Amino acid sequence: MAQPPHTMQLAGRADWALMIAIHDALRRDLDQLLYATSSHASARARWGAFRSHLRFHLAAEHAAMWPRVRPKLAGDSHGQALLDAMDDERQLLGPLQAMIDDAFTIDADPRRLGRLLARLRTRLASHLAHEEADALPLISQILSPGELGGTAAAIRGGRSTRRAGTTVPWALAGASPDIREHALSQLPAPARLLYRTVWLPRYARTASPP
Repeated sequence: MAQPPHTMQLAGRADWALMIAIHDALRRDLDQLLYATSSHASARARWGAFRSHLRFHLAAEHAAMWPRVRPKLAGDSHGQALLDAMDDERQLLGPLQAMIDDAFTIDADPRRLGRLLARLRTRLASHLAHEEADALPLISQILSPGELGGTAAAIRGGRSTRRAGTTVPWALAGASPDIREHALSQLPAPARLLYRTVWLPRYARTASPP
C-alpha cells in the first residue's frame, strides 16, 4: 500500500527526519502485515520484527525524550496534558501487542488476527499523528540542540552500533530521497560509512519482500 503522508514538515529548529522515517516504517510494516498473503510462519516472523522495532522506539522515547521534556513544562497545564496523553496512548498499545502475540502463538483464525492488527494500526496511527502534529513541534521549541541531538541518537540506537545498524536501514528503506538524505546527514560520518558499506547491504540481504 502507498505510504500515508506524515503530518510534520522537515523545516524548523529541529530536524526530525529520522523520527519521521521511523514512524513511516512502522506504518508501512503494519500495513504489510494486514494485507500480506504470505504463510502464517512468514507473517509471524514479520510480526516479531515489527514488534521489536516498535518496542525499541517507544522505549527509547520513554527513556530519552519525555524525561527531558516534562520538567521544562512545569506550570504549563496544556503541555503537561499533552505529555499525559502521549503516555496514555503509548500504554494502550501494549495490551494489543500482547493479544496479537497470543493470536500468533495459538494460530488464531486469520479474521481475528486481522481485526487485532487493524485495531493496532488505528491506535498506532493516531498516536504517531498526534505526536507529529503536536508533541514534536513543542519539543523543538523547548529542548536545547544538545538535548535534541541526544534524543536523535537514542531513537536510532543509543550507544549500540548493532541497534543503530538494525534501525537505520529499516527506517530508511521506504523513505523518500529527501527524508533519507536529511536523516543520513544527522549521523556521524563513521555511521554514514557503516550505513553504506555494512548496514544497508546486510538489510537488503535479509529483508523480507513485501
